[in-house]
Amino acid sequence: MPAELIAAAELSRRDLTQWRELAARAVEPNPFFEQEYVLPLASGLNCEQEVQLLVVRDRDRWRACMPVHTEKRWHGLPIRSLATWLGHPLYGLLGTPLVAPERSGESLAELLDGIPGSVRGAKFGALERVTSDGPLGQPLMALLEERRPAPLLFERYERAALRRRPKPTYIEETLSSKHRRELRRLRRKLGEELGGEPTVVDRAGDDSAYADFVALEAAGSLAKSGTVIAADPGHVAFFTAMCRAFAARGRLQLLALQAGDQTVAMKCNLIAGSTIFFFKIAYDERWSAYSPGILLELEMLKLFHENSDVDLMDSCADANNSMINRLWPDRRELITHLLPAAGLTGRATRPALAAARSLRDFKRERRNR
Repeated sequence: MPAELIAAAELSRRDLTQWRELAARAVEPNPFFEQEYVLPLASGLNCEQEVQLLVVRDRDRWRACMPVHTEKRWHGLPIRSLATWLGHPLYGLLGTPLVAPERSGESLAELLDGIPGSVRGAKFGALERVTSDGPLGQPLMALLEERRPAPLLFERYERAALRRRPKPTYIEETLSSKHRRELRRLRRKLGEELGGEPTVVDRAGDDSAYADFVALEAAGSLAKSGTVIAADPGHVAFFTAMCRAFAARGRLQLLALQAGDQTVAMKCNLIAGSTIFFFKIAYDERWSAYSPGILLELEMLKLFHENSDVDLMDSCADANNSMINRLWPDRRELITHLLPAAGLTGRATRPALAAARSLRDFKRERRNR
């Protein structure tokens, strides 16, 4: 069946069941496209009416889906489009669609046909931030190469990741022996200052931990930038609801680095399939001289290797995040593809899309000089 649009605000109970079942068996996991994430985010941002799901189904069973929305100006380009719904710059961390393993190639092809074919008047579709290294990477590229008009690769970048090694040699690969000794010294001194050995506790099942994380992040210097969760009550509501939903399914990590009676850093992760996805980290800046955020990351490496059910950690971080780039030696590539509409409309639109890409690249080059 061709892809169809379903308004997020109009999902039936059966739709929600099918969505959850699809996410559980997806070829490539993406917790940021699951209902436990998308629906609280849409509610927190007060845009439930904007979000739709592009769905491929076989009778009543969903075979593929991704959140989308109609754009009048995509990245400033005044051309109507259907684009991946990522919600918010702080929280739109991955755009890989959910696709079931059975007939996955056919399902993915039908999903692509719906971008932008399912929206009248849309001249192109934007498939944003999809991975190239996962199970869907090669099938997706093969399908895109066959499409006419030809899609455009709008953006490509890498971010830090960590893949399982036979032995826990992650730190040795990235940090010098001198740097490792210094971090051990800082950990010891932090314990002496706070009167207790620093330990990591997973507070995922503790409802009060969600507010503690928000407060810890808000107490730091980032609060002035407006990028902390506490900057908007809707963001707080989203974070709380999302954490509760993932914790109820045993798929939340809310790690706290504690010493004495103090929490010096916290880290929120989501688990999907065999991958841990990093969401946010916060630390108490009163103890910044002891690098509590880095100390927590080092503890996270130990926990990752001890958990034989996971093979990959995705930092979901900015490509230029120096701290995580230094600690995590691997990389994941993310790509944004633009899909011109079929026929004359798409062929006429493609030059404008190429020009927009060139202008974007030119502006970036000027900023980086």
